[in-house]
Amino acid sequence: MKPMIAAPAGARTPGPAPRMPAKDFALLHLTLLLYSGVSVLGKYAGVYLALKTTTLALVFLALEFVALGVYAVLWQQTLKRMPLSFAYSNKGVCTLWTCLFGLLFFGETLTPGKAIGIVTVLVGVWLVVSDHD
Repeated sequence: MKPMIAAPAGARTPGPAPRMPAKDFALLHLTLLLYSGVSVLGKYAGVYLALKTTTLALVFLALEFVALGVYAVLWQQTLKRMPLSFAYSNKGVCTLWTCLFGLLFFGETLTPGKAIGIVTVLVGVWLVVSDHD
């Protein structure tokens, strides 16, 4: 017979996962949207550094730093509300957001390969997430 080890106070016990509240799911995806938006700030900082426009580069680096700080706090709040595997599996959605930001802000193109890749990632996210119900 295996010895029983008590779970730490406040730890989740195995069993069916409760349905996630819509506000927690919204917090997760707003946090991921912010995380993806940070890449836009970083790209602008890099563009202005390459152009030797130091002041604008520093502005975008500062905005990126602040946005990452806000993201870190929101991500910790998100992780308090849901299973770690659920939260991290949803990070794949950032692929879609960063591709859309590239199209909107930097004139990048959506190739068939990128479209297939994004769909593949989103199907993967759906498969992992749907297993949590």
